Amino acid sequence: MRLSTKGEYASRAMLELALHYAEGPRHIRDISSAQDIPERFLEQILLLLKRAGYLRSKKGPHGGYFLAKPPTRISVAEVIRVMDGPLAPIDCVSVTAREFCSRERTCGLKGLWKEVRDAIAGILERTTFEDLAERTREANKLAGQGKFFHESSTNAIDILNNVEKNIRSTDD
Repeated sequence: MRLSTKGEYASRAMLELALHYAEGPRHIRDISSAQDIPERFLEQILLLLKRAGYLRSKKGPHGGYFLAKPPTRISVAEVIRVMDGPLAPIDCVSVTAREFCSRERTCGLKGLWKEVRDAIAGILERTTFEDLAERTREANKLAGQGKFFHESSTNAIDILNNVEKNIRSTDD
């Protein structure tokens, strides 16, 4: 899986809306400024997310975009799939866009790519935008104290290390 700029910006926009979920609609220029996303690109992304049912909008002076459901009910995987398609690193192991491969029955790599897909999907599917909002609030709090926030990378590293161990144990 390679995260596109569109996928990254969509995730950042959704995070911004999750951070301000209780406050109501956010104007596009506020999202753009807070997350350092070019406004023109952000407009296209927000329209895609709205069409996919993750956002709603309100017109008028107090209008803008807001999440269509609570951030606890929107996973990062959902948004990445809308923007970038399947999470699988290769088509033959994709759950949502699987393609037949003539080497499928004899390919030694298929198991590896499936494990990579499962690890990535597992992390992104269980991480909600509320989780990210909480991590961001904590990171901002620690940054105000001159400290760094590393919690999120530990979970991903542990999972990938477990995948590596599983691969090694099947080779023995």
